[in-house]
Amino acid sequence: MAHPHLRVAIIGAGTAGPAAAVFLARAGHRVTLYERAPVNLPVGAGFLLQPTGMKVLQQLGLLDALLPSTAPIRRLRCLDGGSRALLNLDYEEVSPGLRGAGTHRALLLEVLLKAAVEAGVSVLWDHAIRALQRQPDGRPVLCDGRGVTHGPFDLVLLCDGAQSALRAQSGIPCRVDRYPWGALWFIGRRPEAFSVDTLWQRVGTTRELVGFLPTGTPEDLISFFWSIRLADVEAWRAGSLEAWKTGVLRHAPQAAPLLDQITRHDQLAVAAYHDVRMPCWHGDRVAVLGDAGHALSPQLGQGVNLALMDAAGLAAALDAEKTLEDALACFSKRRRRHLEFYQLTTRSMTPFFQSDSVMLGHLRDLTFPLAGKIPWVRRQMVMTMAGLKTGFFSQLPR
Repeated sequence: MAHPHLRVAIIGAGTAGPAAAVFLARAGHRVTLYERAPVNLPVGAGFLLQPTGMKVLQQLGLLDALLPSTAPIRRLRCLDGGSRALLNLDYEEVSPGLRGAGTHRALLLEVLLKAAVEAGVSVLWDHAIRALQRQPDGRPVLCDGRGVTHGPFDLVLLCDGAQSALRAQSGIPCRVDRYPWGALWFIGRRPEAFSVDTLWQRVGTTRELVGFLPTGTPEDLISFFWSIRLADVEAWRAGSLEAWKTGVLRHAPQAAPLLDQITRHDQLAVAAYHDVRMPCWHGDRVAVLGDAGHALSPQLGQGVNLALMDAAGLAAALDAEKTLEDALACFSKRRRRHLEFYQLTTRSMTPFFQSDSVMLGHLRDLTFPLAGKIPWVRRQMVMTMAGLKTGFFSQLPR
């Protein structure tokens, strides 16, 4: 075991941060979690918890607390503009009983933070960490927005999201690109026309994508997503809400009861996506987890799940290796194939669903239905959706 009683600072209370905090505090480490938000607010869109993320929550003993409030997602159905199925994937094609769970980030965070506090984690809200510095002995210290210094620490985990303020100070090379396309999203009451166990999507060209993800209780909710070019957001805000709804209904007429719940532009949030690339996810006494280390577009629904697996992978590496240096190198090695597969696959797939390329839309509509009829390819599609792949011919151990 690498230093059984490390003093650990975690920056960011998204998903990776609180999950890592629970793992490490339960292992006996002294953990402080810093979050820039003043209080824990119920923010964030719905997301799809995959079997991989569920396995991590089960490791933590938290899955049973979360599942009753989720929607049991058993399949993905994506139609083209002519109502032909581009994707019609069922989790049980891989394993009986396998499924995803539609839920909300706020609900997952509530479960994780409760477990973190119970494990002895010190959670400090309204602490925006601005600088990562070093003592002469190399140990990190942190400086917050008020000029207060925290530390020193034996280990700092950067879990502060795709737009991390500290990543550039970690000493680890990084490239960050923002996708030109994002999404409008809204959470409302689920219309009966949308099955509670199906993630339903429809595409027109590569400029038109609408999605509906059931997200469970309270109130039997559903998350609605509409693709939008980020450069067009201001024009959308200044335009007619009813004209926009008419455009959405051309693709999803059964969504009328949901759209009736939207009466103002500001009821819809805007999500922007980033592509973060790093050659490894560790440096000297520093590790980068979640979107801070490998943000990607949401096309494959993996972000939260990859973050949970980062937390589990780091905890396992710390437990397995004798030195902190070896543990951090082991963490990057353990996560490499899984993360690189999903980064490459997401990067390759996104332009087929969100881009300005009309040709890619035609190619998608031609090839996806054919590929889905080949049993081996279908199985790989489902396994990719479930978060289980580590390469074209390889997968996570089960």
